Amino acid sequence: MRIFIFCFFILNCCFSSAQTVIATQGNSSWNSACSIDYTIGEVVTAYGSDSTTHLTQGFHQPVFEITSIETIDISFEVTIYPNPAVDQVNIIFKEINQGDKFQLYDATGKLLLNTNVSGYQMSIPFYGYSTGVYFLTFLSENNSLLKTYKIQKSH
Repeated sequence: MRIFIFCFFILNCCFSSAQTVIATQGNSSWNSACSIDYTIGEVVTAYGSDSTTHLTQGFHQPVFEITSIETIDISFEVTIYPNPAVDQVNIIFKEINQGDKFQLYDATGKLLLNTNVSGYQMSIPFYGYSTGVYFLTFLSENNSLLKTYKIQKSH
């Protein structure tokens, strides 16, 4: 009986189309929106595969894909406070160039604000926004990305 259960478990894992982890410690959880797997204590790595199956022993290897890589100007300097924000976000520019602008996006990528830089100190009213994460992106006059900052909105 033990051999049958072990063989069934191995066959089920090897011919399944999803990722499977066999580990001494860890767990997998999932719902309709996502899944999460974690393992503990794997220090040795090994790999084996055939045309349909990939088996790994060792570090948990998530599936990810790089969608783009952008080079940004790291000499651009700005001070943003407070973060987390409640009523407003203050921006102090070390240097400004004509045509520079900033954009505010919510966590879903929706553009909320598109403003030209008009001085060394500016403020963004935040009292009308919901609690959550926002992204403040700075662009040059030719729309090149200068920097992006994550802003947390609190109560």
